[in-house]
Amino acid sequence: MLKIENFTDDTLQNQIFILPDGTQISITFYFMPMQLGWFIRELIYNDFVLKGFRITNQPNMLHQFRNQIPFGLACITKDNREPTLQEDFSSLNSILYILTSDEVNEYVSYLNGD
Repeated sequence: MLKIENFTDDTLQNQIFILPDGTQISITFYFMPMQLGWFIRELIYNDFVLKGFRITNQPNMLHQFRNQIPFGLACITKDNREPTLQEDFSSLNSILYILTSDEVNEYVSYLNGD
């Protein structure tokens, strides 16, 4: 797992991540006060683009795209609530992780009962 760091409490921020295979992911995060939540405004990986996706506590919130992208995205919050505060990521109350393809496959095996 690759921990996503350098979060601030800015409502709009863009980060670029390099995967172990050398490819990169660009993610723009934004906080919507009226929705009380963090969203992925845009995630770009090669020709895959995801827009307007709410960040929630899940072991792999990108599970439904596992046949299109070789990574996942996990969110864990200390007090088991959803990341609803602007400072949740900057305060490390909530943490995002990029999952490797092996970790995505392990999660699929777990879901399948293997």
